[in-house]
Amino acid sequence: MNEKNWIKNTTEVSLWLEREERGDNGKAIELSIMLGNNTKDDDMRSTYWTAIRSIGSIYDDFPKARRGRESALPDEVEQNALSVKNAVYTAFAGITNQEVVLATVLPHGRTGGAYADVDALATHYSKQAYNALVKGYKDGRWDGSMNGEIPTMTPPAVKSAEGGQEEE
Repeated sequence: MNEKNWIKNTTEVSLWLEREERGDNGKAIELSIMLGNNTKDDDMRSTYWTAIRSIGSIYDDFPKARRGRESALPDEVEQNALSVKNAVYTAFAGITNQEVVLATVLPHGRTGGAYADVDALATHYSKQAYNALVKGYKDGRWDGSMNGEIPTMTPPAVKSAEGGQEEE
């Protein structure tokens, strides 16, 4: 595995590890990441990545490696978007009075139903945050920069009642 893919994949796994204590499995994954970070050999990184995926496979929420097209975002922008995604997940997963929230905060009207649990709610909103950042980047409203942990994205223009966009 080349170094660029290694950094992209392990950054997401490291953020996943920060969300919850994973015990000995988490320590083994952290050790494999450390060993992979210290090697200059692509084959050894592939070996460590295989071990990380194998250990993480027992967890339903373990991050999946991207397949298909590469991200349209530059690496630093992608990492910032992923860190915001994980921060939003953590914020929603940690809400108190979960029963009230799950009974009243419902998926989009066309979707129907309710969120199965707070993890489903947190996953939905973290993906929504990530997608908003990607769209903001593509629309030129976000350059990928952050003010601490806060993205410096300009919100989209408010739409008028006729359906067009208001002048700013």
